[in-house]
Order: sequence, then C-alpha cells, then structure tokens
Amino acid sequence: MNTTPDHLRLFVACEVPEDVKDAIGNVIDQLRARSGTAVRWIRPEGVHVTLKFLGEVHVKKLPAVKLAVQEAVVGHSPFELEFSNIGTFGGREGLRLMWVGIAGDVLRLEALVRAVNAALAVVGFEPERRPFRPHLTLGRVRDEISTRARAEIEVQVGKTKVPEISWRTAQVSLMRSRITSQGASYEVVATFPLRVTQAAVSS
Repeated sequence: MNTTPDHLRLFVACEVPEDVKDAIGNVIDQLRARSGTAVRWIRPEGVHVTLKFLGEVHVKKLPAVKLAVQEAVVGHSPFELEFSNIGTFGGREGLRLMWVGIAGDVLRLEALVRAVNAALAVVGFEPERRPFRPHLTLGRVRDEISTRARAEIEVQVGKTKVPEISWRTAQVSLMRSRITSQGASYEVVATFPLRVTQAAVSS
C-alpha cells in the first residue's frame, strides 16, 4: 500500500550491524536452495528487530512520536543480543513465516519494548496485545503454495544451521517503510541512543 504525501508508514526498531545482515543472508541462501520461489525472501540489508509497528502516521504527529520514543529510551543502556534457533509461524494452511530467534539480554530488550509501547500509548497508539517474540524475519511463504509444499519447506527449515553470532544494541530507530513492487524498503527517520542519564539514575 502506498502512503499519501501527508502520511508516513512508520515503525520503531533496533537495527543490526552488517555482519548480522550477512549471516542472515547466508541462512536465506541455504533455505532458498531448498525451497526456491515458494517463499518471498526478505532482503538482508533491511533486517531489523521490530519493537513497535505504528502504521500510517500523519506528518503532523511526527514530532510527538519522536518525543515519545526519546522518552521511552531514557534509562535504558546498551545490551548484547545473539542468534538462538531457527523457527516458524504457521496458520491453518501450515507454514507461513520463517525467522531466526534472538537470545542474549532479552529481558532488557523486552523492557525496552514495554517502555516504547507505554510512551506511544500516551500519544494515541494502541499497545501491542500479542506477546513480544524477538526474531529476525527470513521470509514468508507465498499464499498459493499448497499445504503439502509448506510441510516440505518446514522440514528443510528444521535442517538449517544458525550461525553463532552476537551484537551490541546501542540505539533505537524510528523507521519509515515503503512498499514497492520489489518489496519493502526502509529509511531511518530518527535515531535515539540508549544511555542511562544522570537524571534517570537519580530518579
């Protein structure tokens, strides 16, 4: 869906470094060799950990959104994350989404998600009701793929090795999503460093 000139499709995320994107690309290459065009694979350069999807936001609301995210990150310091397992989400027809799970300082990440949700609720965004499952998306099975084919792909997913890699998360980004014929592309609207201020320590 294309946004109108006065609306932006926004989300809040933690970006990941280039070596993590490269590792995701290698995992996708392994899976693509086994399942081919049945899956719409993500572009590794766009990989990120989504904290909160905002949807279509009027440009007039952008300052309030930025201020809310800025307030949310106060008191949160940088933390370490790493790959865990490879997994899937399904639906009535079977396998729907493939992802790499995230481990490490997940409790710190979850606390950051709660803070972002709370701050954005104040400026009119409904808090996420579903439990937060930290992951990096690999690809989505195309709608026309049969249930049997989905099951076969899921078997291949289970045989795929996830590399050992960790990274430091030191900032949160407000990002814009553009939907094109080639898929989604992303641009950073604003960044918010994670750091514990003296005011946060003494409060």
